[in-house]
Amino acid sequence: MRAWNLTKMQDAKPVALYFFDMNKTALFFVALTLSGLTLFVLLALPSSVWANWQPATCLPDGCFCEAENTASPIRQMANTLSSLGYVFSGVWMMRRSSSRLPFLHSVTLGISTIVTGVGSAFYHASLTFIGQFFDILGMFMIAGFMLVYALERIWTLRLKTTIGLYLLLNLSLSWLQFAIPDTRRYVFAILLVIALIFEAYYRRQNAPNITANKLHLGVSLLTLAYIIWILDNTRILCAETSLLQGHALWHLLGAVAVWFLYEYYASEK
Repeated sequence: MRAWNLTKMQDAKPVALYFFDMNKTALFFVALTLSGLTLFVLLALPSSVWANWQPATCLPDGCFCEAENTASPIRQMANTLSSLGYVFSGVWMMRRSSSRLPFLHSVTLGISTIVTGVGSAFYHASLTFIGQFFDILGMFMIAGFMLVYALERIWTLRLKTTIGLYLLLNLSLSWLQFAIPDTRRYVFAILLVIALIFEAYYRRQNAPNITANKLHLGVSLLTLAYIIWILDNTRILCAETSLLQGHALWHLLGAVAVWFLYEYYASEK
């Protein structure tokens, strides 16, 4: 009887891991619930809640095309709603599978993507500096993951070293956001390019069995999204009061691009 009990204990899963064994349908409802809860919290706030917060550096007239609605706690509705596309991508990434991407790495990329979505929603709802910080933080976390994961595979880093490097990189980038906030977009672009260069180097040196087209598709979508971002930010294509916003499309295409990035990593044999 004692041996049977020990076997049962060894085979038992920690309760927390049941979440990661959900199928995609169940995870869709988890993402839907998280997105709905985010919107509920924002809409429950008074419309004047952000008045005394430090404003985002894009104010007064550089916060993309969508007009600021000061009568609502959500200042930019279309940009806020579309941000939650990242939540769906991020939640689905965290399902355990037999892919090459280690489970801890899947969770890290998934959480980074969720932070991007919730942070972006907070930013466009509040147009505050702290919202801006969390918006860019998620983007830094994703690009930082890409760089560190490439370095881990190139140099066969130990997990402890990978975690330390990832944390140090994100702490440094967080400090930069407060010290020199206007550099955040340029730093993100540079970090992303460096990560892609190291990823290309890894593939050239190791010739892994991996579906490179998924990465190419993700980069292509992100490039298209960035063109739309420019057209929206410069107001070349702009309808301030419409729910059809170029920046909202940037969010949705970005969420799909990150999903293809995950699929690329998961395809490695």
